[in-house]
Amino acid sequence: MKLLLSIIIAGLLGILVFMGPMSIYVLFSIIVGVIFRSFVLLNDILKQVVPVGSRDRVQVAYDKYVQEKEANGNVYIKK
Repeated sequence: MKLLLSIIIAGLLGILVFMGPMSIYVLFSIIVGVIFRSFVLLNDILKQVVPVGSRDRVQVAYDKYVQEKEANGNVYIKK
């Protein structure tokens, strides 16, 4: 159902292109608004999924490996 609605809306917006310069302005402002809103929503999702200052498991494992190498006297790894 959402796909059909999207197709109909895209068709109506496509008709706007042929109605003159003002309709082209409206069409592009709608497209820019949708893109901007998408970026805002993606940023909100990113803030919820990855907390600020969090460290991933790969970084923690690498730090542990470097500490073990330094404890054994092997200091060849540069960070």
